[in-house]
Amino acid sequence: MIGLDVQVHAPREVRVQGRGLNAELGGDLRVRGTTDSPRMSGGFDLIRGTFALASTQLAFTTGRVSFNGAGLHNKIDPTLDFTAQTATADATVTLHVTGFADAPQFTLESSPQMPQDEILARLLFGVSASQLSALQVAQIGAALASLSGVGGGGPNPLARLQKSLGLDRLSVGSGAPPGAAGQNSGTSVEAGRYVSERVFIGLKHSTTGFSQVQADVDLSKHLKLRTQLGNGTATTQGTTPENDPGSSVGLVYQFEY
Repeated sequence: MIGLDVQVHAPREVRVQGRGLNAELGGDLRVRGTTDSPRMSGGFDLIRGTFALASTQLAFTTGRVSFNGAGLHNKIDPTLDFTAQTATADATVTLHVTGFADAPQFTLESSPQMPQDEILARLLFGVSASQLSALQVAQIGAALASLSGVGGGGPNPLARLQKSLGLDRLSVGSGAPPGAAGQNSGTSVEAGRYVSERVFIGLKHSTTGFSQVQADVDLSKHLKLRTQLGNGTATTQGTTPENDPGSSVGLVYQFEY
C-alpha cells in the first residue's frame, strides 16, 4: 500500500462525452489517501460544450465535473452539474444535467412553465404539441425516453460516426431551423469542428436546398463573434443567432440568469 498526494492541473482538453453530452473542461484535481483507498477532490469547469437531443443542439452555459466522494457503487464517480439554455419563439428552455456520472439526471424546464411534451415540441419543431404530426409525436416520445434512460442502452451510431470523423458537432434534423416559416421540410445535416482553441467552423445543408456556413470565434468565456452565410430568410418572430437561416455577423453572449 502506497500513500498518495498528487496534484493534477489540466487547463483544457478534459472531455466529457456520452448520452448526448459533449463538453470540454479544464481545472485542478488532487488525489490523496492510499493506492488501496484513494481520495479525490477538486474538479473541472466548462470551457465549451453542447447537448444533442434528437435533431437539436443545446449549448451549455455553465458546467462542472466535481470529485467529492464515492459514487453509486462505492467507487470514484464524479458528479455532474451542467446547464444549457435556448430561446424558442415563445419560451425559454433550460436543460439541467446533474447527478453521478454513472446515473445522470436530465431535467427540462421552461419559462413560461409548460409540460415536458410541450417543451420538447417547441424545442425540436418550433410548434405546440397540438400541431405535431404522428411521426413528430413518435420523435417526442423517443426524446423523452432518451432523457429518462429508457431504451438508451445501445450505442448511438451518429455519435460513433462523429467520433470517427473527428468532429465536435454532428447532427441530423429538420431542413431549416425552428422559427423559419415555410422552410421546415426535408432533412438537414450539420457538422463542424474547432479548427483551433477559439475558432469553430460549421456547415449545415438540407435536402430542400437550404445551406449555411458558420464561423464562431471565442472572444471570452461567454462572448463570441459569429459569422453566418446562408441562403435562407427568417420570416417569423423569435429568430435568434442560433436559428437564423440567413446571413449575419454579430456578437453572441451566453450567460445563465
